Amino acid sequence: MRLSYPFATYIKSINKDICEKIIKLGLLKITNERKIGRSTVGSTTGKFEKNEETSRDNKSISDKTIEDLTKIEKNPNKFYFRDSEVCGLNDKWLYDTFLPLISDANKKSGWNWIIDTAETFQFAIYHGKKKDGGFYGWHTDGSSDFNNAIKPAIRINDNPIRYKPAKKDHKGKIIVNDKNMPEPDMNAEDLPLSKNGLGLAGNYSHDIKKWNKVRKISMTVNLSDPNDYEGGNLKFDLGPHIKERYKVCEEIRPQGSVIIFPSFAYHCVTPVTSGTRYSLVLWCLGKPWQ
Repeated sequence: MRLSYPFATYIKSINKDICEKIIKLGLLKITNERKIGRSTVGSTTGKFEKNEETSRDNKSISDKTIEDLTKIEKNPNKFYFRDSEVCGLNDKWLYDTFLPLISDANKKSGWNWIIDTAETFQFAIYHGKKKDGGFYGWHTDGSSDFNNAIKPAIRINDNPIRYKPAKKDHKGKIIVNDKNMPEPDMNAEDLPLSKNGLGLAGNYSHDIKKWNKVRKISMTVNLSDPNDYEGGNLKFDLGPHIKERYKVCEEIRPQGSVIIFPSFAYHCVTPVTSGTRYSLVLWCLGKPWQ
């Protein structure tokens, strides 16, 4: 999709104190997640992230495109596409702080896309190394069609955790009970769980507000002082017919800078070669385009 404004930036729009507060909140959450045995590894579709299984034999894809990769090695399984730590944050004050910026960008950019809910914030850490530092290879944040919309899931048991799909009638409409709550399809197989067994795998959610929605607008906040790390730039692929196809967004390096862009846009985070980069990400959802 060709857009007049492929992204919107808000330079230094979040003050240093707020950035530091978010960093402390994220670091504490990651520490607590580790204490109870939960993984904080940033995942990818297809499990191409760096983890204990891939750290020895596989190599960093860095910010190479698939075209670049095929010139080096035809087997993508020999590479990992992401190296970061993450955790979720859902404090109300975070939504109060950032949703107005997303609304402003949606309007001023001329997108005017209908969005009606948001996911949990994702706090991310990219650890710097001179070789193979933290990064996130080329990807989009989500697909935009009905086939890739978030699918309904209903929790039927807590110990062990089990989910079933929503029960539907012959027309494909979700069946609800006398309290207007969706019914689980007990004849269907259990839905797959995440690797740690604590949540849903794949494109499922138990949050009714997210059912049948897709990611439409993404936001990234640079929480770090630019003097604290090197590398780690957000980079867009604007398409082969654009003079400056690969746009490196160095303008958002100042601490507290925000960039808002379509979730279907191809982008990556280049390797952090020293220091540590902290960021905050949010995705806003709406019905697939029609």
